[in-house]
Amino acid sequence: MSKNTLKNRLIGSIDGPSDVSYRLFVKDFIEDIEFSRPFAVTLTMNSVQWRSHSQNFRHFMNRLNQSFLKSGYRRYGKRLTVIPIIEGKRDVRPHYHCIIDNPFPERDREFVKTLKESWNKTLLGQSKVQVEPMESNKWISYITKLSSKSDIRESVDWENISLPAGGGGYLNLFQIYLL
Repeated sequence: MSKNTLKNRLIGSIDGPSDVSYRLFVKDFIEDIEFSRPFAVTLTMNSVQWRSHSQNFRHFMNRLNQSFLKSGYRRYGKRLTVIPIIEGKRDVRPHYHCIIDNPFPERDREFVKTLKESWNKTLLGQSKVQVEPMESNKWISYITKLSSKSDIRESVDWENISLPAGGGGYLNLFQIYLL
């Protein structure tokens, strides 16, 4: 990393917090979420311009929620907990790193299979999907890293975050932090 880039990330700007402080805030935000059986997921995308990555991810989550939660999603509006963060620059294919919580640990195999099938049915989804149980907070440190992100503030896909019941207060705290 060049000297000026590092300096700018550390001091921030008049417009908002520095990249480093923003990253730490996001990392702490994620670490405070209570997951049942979280999975570390990487979803690679084709670069098609007419459909946004965020829209494609929303389509994927709708498919996954519908296929895995079935009537709980349709009738009662239940959703899987998900924290999506996008990466990719000119030399790195766009991809999502995310944490997706499986509320039914006894259905892990079905969860992984349904997740892969749902991703492969999206327009931008490539067959390269990595899914592993999240055993520690190292995955959180990895997905919030500053490298391979042009701007950490634009990397967190806040539109597609789904928190566990009662977790909505976090987003209000986050909005206050950005002021």
